[in-house]
Amino acid sequence: MSAVDPATVVLAAAAVAAAAVYFYYYSPQANQPDMHPLQLAQLASVGRVRESASESPVYRSKSAPEGTRLLATPAGGAQDLRGALRAGRRAQRSDALRTVAGSELRLVSSGELAQRVQSFAGGLLRLLSAGRPGRAAVLALPGSVEATVALLACIEAGVVAIPVAASESPAAVARVIAHSGAAVLVTTPALAAALAPLLDAPALAHIIATDEPGGPDVTRPVRGAVALARFGDLEQGPGPDADAPVSPADVAFVLYGPGASGSAQGVAVTHANAVAALAGLASALPPAAAITARDVFMAVGSLASATDLSLVCFALMCGCSLAVAETADAEVLVAQAALLQPTFTHLGPLVVRDLVQLFSASIQQYPWLERTLFGSGYRRAADSLMRGVLPKKNLWDMLYARHYRNALGGRLRLVFVDGRGTTSQALEWLRVLHGARVVPVFGPRHASGVAVAGSFYDYATAIDAHNVGAPLACNEIKLVDAPEAGLSVEDEPNPRGAVAVRGPNVATSQWSGSSPTPLPSDDGWLVLPYYGEILPNGALDIIGDRETVVKCALCPTGLLLVEGLEHALASSPAAVDVCVVALPAEQGLGILVYPQLLALAAAARQLKKEFRPQSIAGYPWCAEFVRDKLVAAALQAGFRWLAQVPPASLRVRLVAAPFTAANGLASSDGTYDRAAVLAALAGS
Repeated sequence: MSAVDPATVVLAAAAVAAAAVYFYYYSPQANQPDMHPLQLAQLASVGRVRESASESPVYRSKSAPEGTRLLATPAGGAQDLRGALRAGRRAQRSDALRTVAGSELRLVSSGELAQRVQSFAGGLLRLLSAGRPGRAAVLALPGSVEATVALLACIEAGVVAIPVAASESPAAVARVIAHSGAAVLVTTPALAAALAPLLDAPALAHIIATDEPGGPDVTRPVRGAVALARFGDLEQGPGPDADAPVSPADVAFVLYGPGASGSAQGVAVTHANAVAALAGLASALPPAAAITARDVFMAVGSLASATDLSLVCFALMCGCSLAVAETADAEVLVAQAALLQPTFTHLGPLVVRDLVQLFSASIQQYPWLERTLFGSGYRRAADSLMRGVLPKKNLWDMLYARHYRNALGGRLRLVFVDGRGTTSQALEWLRVLHGARVVPVFGPRHASGVAVAGSFYDYATAIDAHNVGAPLACNEIKLVDAPEAGLSVEDEPNPRGAVAVRGPNVATSQWSGSSPTPLPSDDGWLVLPYYGEILPNGALDIIGDRETVVKCALCPTGLLLVEGLEHALASSPAAVDVCVVALPAEQGLGILVYPQLLALAAAARQLKKEFRPQSIAGYPWCAEFVRDKLVAAALQAGFRWLAQVPPASLRVRLVAAPFTAANGLASSDGTYDRAAVLAALAGS
């Protein structure tokens, strides 16, 4: 065997090194932006100039310029939600539903789903015709096949669906049932048993309990006037004799806020509102990225979330397979996604924070050299985003990013996130590690869950300047002065104020006792309980709501919108969850923090301090360490007045677990429960 020529070895080594350098460095640098920067300079157009000094100009989607009608129906022309979903069913792939049972993937065919929906719809109509007046059903179910069947059956039967999050307390569910005047409750045996002593709902005539082996016995009536039925029994009966009458003006859903009290009003979303929202979502995607029957939508959030509900209906309208995986636990999500193989999803704030924390903790365990290599690759990929280039295949991607992409099934191409509750750092993280388009959306229940969305090809501006996007083609937005929050459309450098929205997706009624009553509006404009800022490119940033404006003597203006401060504090590498509340008795601010535990562990080793994560509240040095990091992050973000705040006026308390609905620190929609946070700080 002849000896290898040394020159050949050198040339081969040089070629390998050159290829590695190219794939690692030059390949992402050489890519052209996915959209010309000038096209992203203006995400929305001004529809009309200011009509008064107390309001901003009216902003519209660039695809619906002034003089054209706002989108009211999807491309197929369906006038009501039932028609839109039936059109999607005709194009649907064979596996209509996917779910995980234990460690197995279970499929429900489109034919089986259609049969179950029709049978359940028929059962609902028979129960309602024999019971008290009222064609509304409360759906208090976790994410499941049964929850999907019940929702679709309500739409088929023309019954008003009132979804309630599974994480809500029995007392909150009971209040919604009583306030809504619903005649039917569909729930689990466990919740039915828990509700029995709490229900005071004269209109309630029927409880339908899902079939759960080993569940509580609910064969006895809750009280004499309420009849009990089994979910499976209704699915075995015949479907409706004829289509129930449904018109665009009929109410499709009633949406209550999380932890809704008895005095709270549900928002009545009509069929016309719902299909307009679907049209707006479709218009936010370029034709080349349109959702089709080949896609699989992973439903992670609760149907009680207006945005999640709209996206579930959007996926079904497009004929997608629906993968049911309701969870706020990132480890559960990763395990289920590996089986469900989604192509697009919507992730709420709680699961995004948990997902980023899970992956970040994994990376922190790398050896120093590997962690340094990862950091270098991540920075180069993030630089690509700033230049309008989604990271493409290169050496770094093959070594690291592909692993994290595969953790969520490996096929994700589109991720919708809650624009208000997702930090800029989390947006960047998801785009870099998963190589998917990440589109922030925002829309309260008053606007059918969607009113604005980030540009599909805009990878940088939502990171450089946090925002929730530009108006969809189904509605307009403007700002009006909000003196109660110290906000004005004359503010510099950008106008600020209360967000007003108008369009066919915007609800005009609220629900109370089984009937809608008009919402207050001015020429169709509905002023939302949210405060916003319009950025120079026409994008909207939500800077707070009525519950997050606090009087604060420490702040130069005397009023503080704490959400902006929370976003700044959350950018600290020492924090994961941060909630700020006012402490009136102390004329200070309280900050409850779930810290980055690995950062504290590293600090403990460096400072030679004792540290145990589960006893974190007992280590004063931890709170001081985190406080210093938080203040540094806030100063960098522009909150310079914090540098003058005495330590005694800024109380920091640490907790050993993320904020979740289970521990009461967060609501089912991902927002913080500020009353619970205040109670936790008061007990410290």
